[in-house]
Amino acid sequence: MAVVENYKDSLMKMGILVIDLFDKSIYALINRDSEMAKKVISDDKLADEMRDKIVEDGILIIGEYAPIGKPLVQITNGIWIANVLEMIGDNSKKISYHTIELTKEPMLKPLVDLPKMASIAEGMLRKSMTFYNSNFNERIMDELVENEVEVDDLSERIEDELKLYMMESSKNVSRALRLIMISKSIEEVTDFCLKISSLQAGGGAF
Repeated sequence: MAVVENYKDSLMKMGILVIDLFDKSIYALINRDSEMAKKVISDDKLADEMRDKIVEDGILIIGEYAPIGKPLVQITNGIWIANVLEMIGDNSKKISYHTIELTKEPMLKPLVDLPKMASIAEGMLRKSMTFYNSNFNERIMDELVENEVEVDDLSERIEDELKLYMMESSKNVSRALRLIMISKSIEEVTDFCLKISSLQAGGGAF
């Protein structure tokens, strides 16, 4: 059904945009680039608009064409995934807001584990989106679960380290808290990736 294929293409384009927003938010963080961070915040509106269009088109397709079987699943899954992608875009925006504030002060510490977390999350996002256009792959699903555990471990390590900085001096508290919140935003992206993949595996929406 051509209308379903076009719909799937629209969702994949949204996925590409959201991956780009996430990549740019991390680039801005690592390079202390407030202008790039501001661009992410501005461009997040495009993700919101794409989500609205995908949801609207999905509802119209179901009402007009009454698809059944796999096409119906692809449409309903697509509506749900579009909403999840929009939330990932919001997380990129949150990271960018924190980055802008962080650039106003000296760097608290070299960023080592946060870029590692972000790299894993970006890979998970790409893998999770491939499930929508291909058959479910149990091996890749296992990899995603392992990746998510790795990110959780890094997030805990980052939080423990930053708590020490906060105890060391009250001057470190604001920057440390922002870095912890960035870590949590990245960790949440990986959770969303797992949910997208679980849906394709028949796990259902959350």
